[in-house]
Amino acid sequence: MLEIAALLNAAQSGEPALAVSSFINLLKSQPLAPDGQAFAVRGLVVSEVLKYLTQPNDVRALLQVWVEDTEDGSEVLDLVLSRTGWSRAAVDAWVVREHVFKQPVERQSAGASPHGVKLAGTAYRRDDFTNEAFFDYWRNVHAPISGSVPGLGGYVVSEVRGQVSGKLAADALLELWWPDEQTFEASGPTPQQAAAWEDVPRYAKTTGTFWLMRESVLIPPPPTGPGSLEGADA
Repeated sequence: MLEIAALLNAAQSGEPALAVSSFINLLKSQPLAPDGQAFAVRGLVVSEVLKYLTQPNDVRALLQVWVEDTEDGSEVLDLVLSRTGWSRAAVDAWVVREHVFKQPVERQSAGASPHGVKLAGTAYRRDDFTNEAFFDYWRNVHAPISGSVPGLGGYVVSEVRGQVSGKLAADALLELWWPDEQTFEASGPTPQQAAAWEDVPRYAKTTGTFWLMRESVLIPPPPTGPGSLEGADA
């Protein structure tokens, strides 16, 4: 299974802007399996930015696609963008591999949650950490701390394995699900959240960018099963 994660950025100067809602409607109305296609789309999720938690503020949405029978991430991205008219020049995309800490049951049903929100962001390892050490620390040390924050639902970190489009570099993308924005906001002043933020500089740079998003599941991706914090391997 190949997974592509893409940040959809604001249109370049002189290009027409496409609303994220229109992008989603176009994907709903046009099939992603034309005659002759060599791969099968097994999951399609679009998460629209509700609130910018850090700068810059040019990202409009996070697109995620799961496919079988191909290792060509560029081909997959081209298929999706060709259905919508979103400029590839305004997209940063990667091939990623998920590390599941808490199962994201929130994306197992098609549709958009009327209240649920997702914290998403980019993450960067410290210069003195290898890639392997970075994810080992996250799984074994940081995830048990940050995963204990009250109200947190699913918790997934996607390891960047290769660049597909754009110039933005990242070591990982993180996703944390919450039942509603009020629960997310209430978690901020808790001791568990404070401990999680205190631990970040011990393994990661503090230069990541974060957004609060609302997720629309167009095709539910394959279930991950329980995460490592729930007694399973990441």
